[in-house]
Amino acid sequence: MREPVIATALLIALTGWCVVHGVSGIAAGRCADRRLEAAEIVMALAVVAMTAPAFDPLPQGLWAALLAASAAWPVRRSPAPAGRHQERHTVPPDAWAHYAHHVVGASAMAALAVAPKHHHAGGTGVQAAHAAVPAWTLLLLATYFLGYAAVGVAALLLPRPVTGHHPARDRAPGPPALLRLVSARRTVMAIGMFYMLVGMS
Repeated sequence: MREPVIATALLIALTGWCVVHGVSGIAAGRCADRRLEAAEIVMALAVVAMTAPAFDPLPQGLWAALLAASAAWPVRRSPAPAGRHQERHTVPPDAWAHYAHHVVGASAMAALAVAPKHHHAGGTGVQAAHAAVPAWTLLLLATYFLGYAAVGVAALLLPRPVTGHHPARDRAPGPPALLRLVSARRTVMAIGMFYMLVGMS
């Protein structure tokens, strides 16, 4: 039984790094989209809470409300009014794709937070059986997050093709090292979601 404990501890440590990285990015003004960054921090905290429920002081209903709010908050971002061109350019070109991915994860977590469940003896939150959520739904979501994580790992490890023309409008703001850290953080979160969903199914 040591393998699940070690894997769970590693997941908590990596997700904790995601929280620290997100908070430090907002504090230092290094994030491209503060609203999405804050929503992803809530998501990471919820993963930690669901993975280690014994150390979570918040009720599940409150987590569900926070996750639902985090799913709706970034999507409500309206285009910048005229004269605020700099704020408009701070949002990466693929922001809506990140929003959609976050909505899937936060919505799934909110539903799982309030679903009736029972715990195996000596089990963790990851090993909880959610009777109200069909196993095929959990596996479908797990497949999605596994695919997202695989794409993220490939993007981080494989070299990008070099082209001769790089229009400024096609590049997300921020230094390449920072953007890779954000991508790594989202990949870690996807791996964590996959691990939890497989453990719940």
